[in-house]
Amino acid sequence: MTEPNSPWLVSDDSPIIAIAGDWHGKDHLLREKLFRLAELGVTRLHHVGDVSIYTDRAGALFLDRVNGWAAESGVFIVVTTGNHEDWSYLWKLFDQAGAGMPGPIRSHVSVLPRGYRWTQRNQVLMSFGGTASIDRYWRVPGVSWWPEELPTEEDIVAVTNGGRVDMLITHDSPNPATPKVASIRATHGSWEPPAIAYAETGAAIITRVWEATQPKLLVHGHFHVRDSVRLNTGQQIVSLAKETPETSSWSI
Repeated sequence: MTEPNSPWLVSDDSPIIAIAGDWHGKDHLLREKLFRLAELGVTRLHHVGDVSIYTDRAGALFLDRVNGWAAESGVFIVVTTGNHEDWSYLWKLFDQAGAGMPGPIRSHVSVLPRGYRWTQRNQVLMSFGGTASIDRYWRVPGVSWWPEELPTEEDIVAVTNGGRVDMLITHDSPNPATPKVASIRATHGSWEPPAIAYAETGAAIITRVWEATQPKLLVHGHFHVRDSVRLNTGQQIVSLAKETPETSSWSI
């Protein structure tokens, strides 16, 4: 993978914040949508994870295509990492970036470390990526699953000490969740108990981060459904669908 020497700024002066859901290596109409965002004045697209950051040939070719279209359109892609990414590669990338800085994987694609904060349109945003893969026990450690996908206690304490934010971008959903996400979680009984327990661990971690930072808005992916809920507190949670030929994952 080609790695630029220094990351570009995550924040910009765009009047619109654009967010995309899970891609899983699919790039249906991606070029067209990036150019549409550019027409609207958007120069940063924030992604909620499961882009498909892998170091094999297929993963590299996918990221090359995405980066080429991002460069053409002038839209930089900022990734809040999902669980289905090569976490061994991501940790090396973050180590190289240093000091909690974004890790560039291409000229126009960069990933954010957990707890990274920035200011956009006078709002404080924070990225907190990764969660538990409920299908972990079907995957191969070091090939299609990495234990680093799950945030650590140190990660949680670090964001807790940082105080409140206006907007939180995560991959998984906290509890409470949107109605559709709550329904999906209610059907987890078809999985084996260890898988359910592992998934619940991930949700509990995101919930702790949600409670510690008290965002006005949380946007996440992971469940592949488009839904939203506004709580009695006035806070809003938005779930994004995955990108397929039948449905769009884009929110502006």
